[in-house]
Amino acid sequence: MVNFYTPAKKKLSPKKLTVTVSSLDAFGQGIASHKGKTIFIKSALPDETVDIVLTEDKKNYAKAKVIKYHNQSATRIKPQCKYYQKCGGCELQHIAPHLQQQSKYEALINLLQKETGQPLTDIVKSSLQIITDQPYHYRRRARLAINIVKGELLIGFRQLESNQIINIEQCPVLVNELNSLLLPLQNILRQIKQKKALGHIELISVDSGIILVLRHTTSLSEVDTRLLKEFAEDNRISLYFHGKELIHIYGKSEHYYLINNLKLTFSPLDFIQVNSKINQKMIVEALKWLDLQSTDKVLDLFCGMGNFSLPMATICQSVTGIEGINELVEKAKFNAILNSNEIRAETHFLTSNLEDNQQFSTWNQLKFNKILLDPARAGAFNVTTEILKIEPSKIVYISCNPATLARDSKQFLDAGYQITQVAILDMFPQTKHIESMLLLTKLGS
Repeated sequence: MVNFYTPAKKKLSPKKLTVTVSSLDAFGQGIASHKGKTIFIKSALPDETVDIVLTEDKKNYAKAKVIKYHNQSATRIKPQCKYYQKCGGCELQHIAPHLQQQSKYEALINLLQKETGQPLTDIVKSSLQIITDQPYHYRRRARLAINIVKGELLIGFRQLESNQIINIEQCPVLVNELNSLLLPLQNILRQIKQKKALGHIELISVDSGIILVLRHTTSLSEVDTRLLKEFAEDNRISLYFHGKELIHIYGKSEHYYLINNLKLTFSPLDFIQVNSKINQKMIVEALKWLDLQSTDKVLDLFCGMGNFSLPMATICQSVTGIEGINELVEKAKFNAILNSNEIRAETHFLTSNLEDNQQFSTWNQLKFNKILLDPARAGAFNVTTEILKIEPSKIVYISCNPATLARDSKQFLDAGYQITQVAILDMFPQTKHIESMLLLTKLGS
């Protein structure tokens, strides 16, 4: 057998540079330039001069990490979380809140201008809108992972750039009611005999109280169930087990949050906005942008259980909500009845998959003059054509994904609409997530 000699490949030594950061991108990375190439630098801020090593080197850009800071920016602050260097949840805590918000706003404006071709300079100058509230203790809902390592039960979030779980005893972005529950919850779960049956935990804090949903892979014993039930009783928690189905174990079974003097009920498995204060401000701003009148007929697409529909129904003539999940439609109907004393509009809630054009006939034959839509990250590309047929005078588009917002907005602009308002919603401070809203107005209306 012949053995061929293959020389060992030489490892390329990391390229080290010294640069000065000029700006910040939407993901909290510092931006610098070296010999005409843009470099994105993790954990670097504007006006900082840093020694860096490249972690990725492409033709048109590079990525890098800092190995030495020569000075620190005035916008650099001390993170409040002791797990900041390990946990992958809130990567922007070293950045002053106003700079986080400003960088996200500028990134959104630049993306919209690039993709739609509409200059937004006048909007930025006349009404720069960044809707904010408190930067910490804002999150009313959290999912905690559970893992067992060498017999020790770990409860928390995933580590940065890893699938490993970091044990969390406190989390400053959680509302106080949930944050103070973390350590007692860990203590009780470590007493469970069937630890390997535990999946993950959902914690929710709303006006009706605290909810705990424990996911499990096999049924829990009577002893473990009793232990958890006593914990729920001591802490005034509504407890659910979630195996093949959701089972109520203890506490209240009616759950709700309050918005605009309305009571919105929901199931523990339903989606609700995690930031209650920004949700309230978002609704107020959306109603203001739509300039709702008593004669308006409004269409609410991706309506869920009525987060926008019901506040709008306290003002206008009619509201029709469309949602693809029938259980949410039924909750929206129930919530309309529950709040009938506050609602003045005629309300209709219909089930229709807004990704399936063949189901549009359930609603696209009706007359509407204003529309609100709040889609998931995939956006509302299929729905846009139907909206254009309706020709509403105003459209408010709530988005959690700038890319699909820009894509869909171009369709509206090509059909004779114009972006007249842009806002950033600081729904997730300390994170890279961007939530935003646009007002599109039909030219000549």
